[in-house]
Amino acid sequence: MPTAPRRRADLVADQLARPLFGLRTFTADDPPVRVGVTGTGDDLLLLAWSATDLAREVEAGTRLLGRLGVRAGLRVGNTLPGALATPGALLLGDVNEAIGALDVPLGTVETEAAARAAWELVDRVQCQILVLVPETAETLFRAAPAVPRPWLDGIVWLRQPGGGASPLAPAGFGRWQRTWLAVPEVTSFAAGSCDRGLLHVDAGVSAEIVDGQLVLVPRGSAVAPGPFISGIAARSVRCACGAGDEALEF
Repeated sequence: MPTAPRRRADLVADQLARPLFGLRTFTADDPPVRVGVTGTGDDLLLLAWSATDLAREVEAGTRLLGRLGVRAGLRVGNTLPGALATPGALLLGDVNEAIGALDVPLGTVETEAAARAAWELVDRVQCQILVLVPETAETLFRAAPAVPRPWLDGIVWLRQPGGGASPLAPAGFGRWQRTWLAVPEVTSFAAGSCDRGLLHVDAGVSAEIVDGQLVLVPRGSAVAPGPFISGIAARSVRCACGAGDEALEF
């Protein structure tokens, strides 16, 4: 396996040269059990997990989302894409199940009608945490019925390389907002924010800043071939929140 840092374009090129999974290899004892994709068209990257890899992802998600406030018994709604999208509602459902939380997939909310249907389910089930993507947040909030939601605790924003910044939700949409950073080429659970808004890297990956960009290396996993240059501009900072001294700031 290569040790030189890789970029997404390198992984796409590897996959074209060595279908189906590029430099990612499986064994007869641990074959692929799930696939997912990021990107579209010529930029589409096929990702795959063995049972071991998938269990490692779920374990990481349990750690990270647990720190972000997801606990057993809570009702967690999400507007993540389903099917093979990575990360998506399918993987989040695995994590919610492992935690013991109730998973409430709301579907994507690109249209006003979809957003209204999502709020009908949120309000009927009384979701306490919402996992949202910044790209459709405006549509979602614009469609929200003007009713009090005292049961809504907070929002977890899913952020990925190349995605938009997490907006601040309007008043009345929970007491707190935090960020879940996914870099699916390495792990869908790369880092989560603390109360101070700084990102703390999950124990399943190591991180360093190289030329101003975040470089991640999976620990004990073959999901990514060595160090991965995420394309995220970040810096390392000190944090006194108690989740660890080292943190990241975009």
